Amino acid sequence: MYKLVITSKFSAAHRLVDYPGACARIHGHNWTVKVTVAAKDVDDNGMVVDLVELKRHIDACVDQFDHRVLNDVPPFDRLNPTSENIAKYLYDFISERIDIKVEEVQVAEVDDYAVIFSPPND
Repeated sequence: MYKLVITSKFSAAHRLVDYPGACARIHGHNWTVKVTVAAKDVDDNGMVVDLVELKRHIDACVDQFDHRVLNDVPPFDRLNPTSENIAKYLYDFISERIDIKVEEVQVAEVDDYAVIFSPPND
């Protein structure tokens, strides 16, 4: 099994709706996103996927959030902009645009912890 990991970053503010602590107030992060794709085989060029193409899709997703208030940007204008919800949104966005399995998406607001979304095993 081959696994490829691409990292992207964006800066954005958010506030957590109905959260009983300080994160209910608007605050910002330098977010780190790691997308892992997996495949059993490589293509005729010896690659799992064109990394430039994959990075283009990842950046298209995160660029819509960069230097924005996430609570103002769909779908987070109606969905709480937690790391969990952001990871799932990124997973869905990227999975719809590429022909390779997205194994997981990791989102970190800070260096100390991250959230990983991966689809359930069917």
